[in-house]
Amino acid sequence: MKFIKRTIPLAMVFIIGITMFASYYIPHEASQKHYVERMNEWENIVAAFAFLLGLISLFLSHYGKIKKKADGWGYSIFVFVGFLAMVIPAFISGGEQMIGANLTTLGWVYKSIFNTLQATMFSVLAFYIVSTAFRSFRIKSLQAFVLFIVAALLILGKVPIGNLIWSSTIGWTGLQLGSIVEWVMNVPAVAARRGILIGVSIGAIVISMKIIFGIERQYMGRD
Repeated sequence: MKFIKRTIPLAMVFIIGITMFASYYIPHEASQKHYVERMNEWENIVAAFAFLLGLISLFLSHYGKIKKKADGWGYSIFVFVGFLAMVIPAFISGGEQMIGANLTTLGWVYKSIFNTLQATMFSVLAFYIVSTAFRSFRIKSLQAFVLFIVAALLILGKVPIGNLIWSSTIGWTGLQLGSIVEWVMNVPAVAARRGILIGVSIGAIVISMKIIFGIERQYMGRD
């Protein structure tokens, strides 16, 4: 039982991980075309089953809340309502949002309900962003002061009244607000973004190597 539950999964992960890693560096059609394409097909199949299992787990979790009348169980009802509200029109419309110039049932639901709920969610999220920004811009250090100055410049540069305020107060210096905002977005922001991406990439490589060599085993469960 230990061999089936532990050794075989570790061996499969090691073999597939090493072969996928090596296939990108072997200049041969069999590795770079046939093998990679076939593995990508299997990846899509596994992802589809994983999505199905995740959906079933989500439904069972919310069904348990409704059955036990747990705190917030009323919101769990909307999980099923929302799912059916999108799936049933999708089946009726054959997955098409438009037929010619006319909206299908799915298109109407997507445009009138889904987009509206999405806009509402991002509108609520905006209040949390403003609240977080207010706390972040409390000047308690040099770093916080720099963050405040840069954020103020970006806010002024992105709103129409910002150029008017800039021209009436600092316009005599000859500095253009648009040029400053463009420099901030193209130089410091890009440098920070690339640094973050490099860090994330290195972290992904380390985690991948730990999984391939069996150091990280959380995907195998508690047993």
